[in-house]
Amino acid sequence: MELRVLRYFLAVAEAESVTAAARQVHVAQPSISRQLKALEKDLGVALFTRRAGSLALNAAGRRFLPIARDLVRRAEQAAETMGAVGRGEEAALTVVAPPSTVAYLLAPLMASGGTAPFRDAIQEQPSKVFDTLLASDADLGISTNPAPPPLESAFLGRTPVIAQLPAEHPWADRRTIALAELVTAPLIVMTRANAARLVVDDAISRAGLTTAELAETGSSAFAQALAAAGRGVCLVTDDARFGLHELIVAAPDGPLTVPLYAGWDPTHYARSTIQVLVEALRTHCRQHARRLPALRAEAGDLR
Repeated sequence: MELRVLRYFLAVAEAESVTAAARQVHVAQPSISRQLKALEKDLGVALFTRRAGSLALNAAGRRFLPIARDLVRRAEQAAETMGAVGRGEEAALTVVAPPSTVAYLLAPLMASGGTAPFRDAIQEQPSKVFDTLLASDADLGISTNPAPPPLESAFLGRTPVIAQLPAEHPWADRRTIALAELVTAPLIVMTRANAARLVVDDAISRAGLTTAELAETGSSAFAQALAAAGRGVCLVTDDARFGLHELIVAAPDGPLTVPLYAGWDPTHYARSTIQVLVEALRTHCRQHARRLPALRAEAGDLR
């Protein structure tokens, strides 16, 4: 099974036409047709339903499609990596992570000298990070849950859930706020697709508390904007903006935090580079968790 034939298969599957695929890959139409028939003979199964003027993937073809994509992707990654090695360069990695993690962890690490081996960052909801990693050509995923098998997983650390409020708020002269007192104020929280929201809900439930007023949004930036407009106290993991003041939330079990985990393919061609990056992320995550003076005393709980 040759890679060029797999590329022909993928081109035909996308175009649903041998003629269109031939133009895309710059190969004569009869040659592509012969190669596809040879591929089907090698696999022992037809991959397309042939109609007048078009081809559509049948059940076997749809099953083979992600396999072909993965084989081509891995070959391209291997060629890219070996090319980088030959040039004395480090492998560049694409990371999948929640938007807040990209903002406070990945982007600052990249900006702190430009030595982090990032190519790109794909933003995804925490619950979908590792599914996206497995289904794409990304190299590393970061989420609030451990990576499932067959991925390798590593704990990175914890990031605090911060209560943020305007500088003129009566609580703005504090560094911490007790959860029991916090729930008496109007709260602005993320939707339940966000890990910080789940941590807040769980802490309130375990403490036997109820909220006086609750508003939710799918955007942490909008939550901060609502807080800056005096609509309530927002609870997010992002660094403060709009001049907001930050407070550590003191729950009965300690400060509210969200765990972070990295996950990657243990057979990845750049596994050693990924492991070095994971250690750098773990260090940066710990530094971020301690960025507020009041958190330094809780450092043991944030490792």
